Amino acid sequence: MWPVPKIAIACQGGGSHAAFAAGVLRALLAPQFRDRYQLLALSGTSGGAVCAALVWSGLIRGGADEAGRRLMGFWRDVEVQDALDAVANFWAVSSARLPVSAEISPYLYSPVAEPRLRDLLSRHLDLASLPSEPHRRAKPKLLIGATDITRGVGVAFEGETLIYDELVASAAVPPLFRAVHTHDSLFWDGLFSRNPPVREFTELPERPDEIWVVQINPQQRKLEPRAMPEIIDRRNELSGNLALSQELYFIAKINELLVEYPSLGARYKPITIRAVELEADLDYASKLDRSSATIEPLLRTGQERAEWFFDSRSLWPASK
Repeated sequence: MWPVPKIAIACQGGGSHAAFAAGVLRALLAPQFRDRYQLLALSGTSGGAVCAALVWSGLIRGGADEAGRRLMGFWRDVEVQDALDAVANFWAVSSARLPVSAEISPYLYSPVAEPRLRDLLSRHLDLASLPSEPHRRAKPKLLIGATDITRGVGVAFEGETLIYDELVASAAVPPLFRAVHTHDSLFWDGLFSRNPPVREFTELPERPDEIWVVQINPQQRKLEPRAMPEIIDRRNELSGNLALSQELYFIAKINELLVEYPSLGARYKPITIRAVELEADLDYASKLDRSSATIEPLLRTGQERAEWFFDSRSLWPASK
C-alpha cells in the first residue's frame, strides 16, 4: 500500500467563483477522499481565504464533517435569500455589465459588502469558539493572503492569531470595500500580491510532498478583450494569476535547484505542484452574482473536479 501524500492546499480568490473552491474542498473532506491524503496546511485569498478558514476551523473543532458543514452553511447563506435581496443582486450584476465603467469611491457611500461578510464570518467561522492556544490552532496551518497598501507589500496572516479584520482585509477588493484598518496599516484584497500564499509551505515544520492549487481565474483566453467589461474582466484575471504564478515559480525553482545542488536537501525537499482550474466562460460581473443559478453549478463543478488531484490531469505545469 502506497503512503498517502502530505499536502498543502492553496485556494485562489474570485468572489462568487470561490464557490468552485468550496465544492472542491467539500469533496476532498468527504469519506471518498479524506483518507487519501494528509493535510498539513491551507492557504487562501479573498473568497478562497474564507473557504480555507472555514475548513481549518471545522477541522480544529470537530473534524472533516464539521469542516464540510461550516463550508456549505456559509455558501448557502451567501446565496440570495429573498425578493429584496434578489433585486439588489440583480442591479449589482447588471451594473457591472454596463458597456461603460462608472466606478464610485466607497468613501462616498456606506458599502454593504463588508458588514455582510463580517456577519457571515461571525456565524459560520466563529473564531470565539476556537482554542486560544496558538499550538492548538496550528494543525493544520492556515495562511491568509492580503495586500498592505501603505507599505506596498503582500502579507500572509496566520491562523494561530487570526482575527476577523484579517479575513475581511483579504477580501477587501476596491471599490466594493474600503481599505481595512488593522495592525497599524491599511489592507486590500490579496489579489494584488498573494493570490494565494504558497511559498511559506516550504518553511513548515513538516514539509508537504505536494501542493494542491484550486485556481479560479482562467490561465488562457482565446479572444481579445475589447468591450470595457471584457477588459476589466481580463485585467482582474491577470492580476490574480500573475500573483499565483510568482508563488508557484518559487516552488518550481527550488525543485530545479535541488537537482543541481543536492546539499539544499538539508533544508528543502522536492514538492509536486498540482492545480485544478475552473474551466468555465464566466465574466467579471458573475463574481458579484450571489444567485443560486451561479453558485450551485460552481459548487457541483468543484465537487466533480476534486478527483483530478489524484491523477495526472492536475499536474502543473500542464502539457498543452
